[in-house]
Amino acid sequence: MVPYRDQVRIAIVGTDVCALDRRGGGLEHVVLRWAAQVANTHEVVLVSFTPGGRPLDLAPCGPEAVPVHRVADLGPALRRIAPDVVSLHNRPHWWRHCPQRARVAVTFHNFAPAWKVPASAWPALVDDADRLQLAAVSGALAAEVAARLAVPVSRVAVTPPSIDPAFLDPPAANLASRPPVVLSPNRLLRKKGVRDLLAVARRPVFAGVEFVFVDLISPWLTPTAEHRALRAAVRAAPNATLVPPAAAPAELARWYASCGVVACAVREPEGLGLVALEAQACAAPLVTTDLGGLCEATFPPNRCIPPKSLPTLADALAEALATDRSRADARRRVLERHSPTAAGGVFLRWVAEAVP
Repeated sequence: MVPYRDQVRIAIVGTDVCALDRRGGGLEHVVLRWAAQVANTHEVVLVSFTPGGRPLDLAPCGPEAVPVHRVADLGPALRRIAPDVVSLHNRPHWWRHCPQRARVAVTFHNFAPAWKVPASAWPALVDDADRLQLAAVSGALAAEVAARLAVPVSRVAVTPPSIDPAFLDPPAANLASRPPVVLSPNRLLRKKGVRDLLAVARRPVFAGVEFVFVDLISPWLTPTAEHRALRAAVRAAPNATLVPPAAAPAELARWYASCGVVACAVREPEGLGLVALEAQACAAPLVTTDLGGLCEATFPPNRCIPPKSLPTLADALAEALATDRSRADARRRVLERHSPTAAGGVFLRWVAEAVP
């Protein structure tokens, strides 16, 4: 690791999808937890887009925050901040908005479609990738970043995301008395496997099982046609229920601790999979599909199965509901790597390497 001096100025930039505040999505909360860790050593300034123009909702004693409204505002804002390091997330092409004297570190949380790199910007980004410090939240995603940017995979560090502190001390769970409930807490999108789970729910073996879907549409402010169609499909299934999103992580931890199995039946690669980590931290049985980093985020005895195979999904869910095997080892492995302190320490050391 490159030694770093105290109190350098680091600008941590959110994406244009959600505000970098308490109302943001999974990426935003991971970044805020990392920022809190970095702020123990360095001066941190958050740069947050404000979709819809809403004021930022940050803890009163958090880092300084600078709101921006358009990508065109980013360059002037960063010049005023005059950071030593700019930490970008999922937006590698924004490095051209960064001050020339600043080192630029880019962290990737999702696969390439989520980076929103315009086709016209790809050639310059590939040509200039050697100037960037690169990281991804999983080994699978690091390999994708390396391939897309034409750099050796050894140039892309793995910085594991942290889970919310609420999942570190969840309610006690009694595996032997879990109700027959399959919980799908991911966003209500087809790519998250909603229709696959509904198809499985119709099988006779699951007649007495309740499939619970969280009506989570973030980062959209209003439901799209896809959301409305999936809501209707859930309501049409006799053993499926749609519930409002958890009001706080502690409530979600209670759901994890009391359900029969958590299902992450995604159809597209996940960067890593916060839901999988959260569920296992609560010792919940888990079934995931082997796409992107989910394999790295799923620990035995939980199963990671091939995607888009309804018979395999049905078998895995039925097995998880029927057994009461301890998930203590899976919980331990999540906490060792993904607690705010552990994951924040890795991110801090990685950012320190960018400090000039």
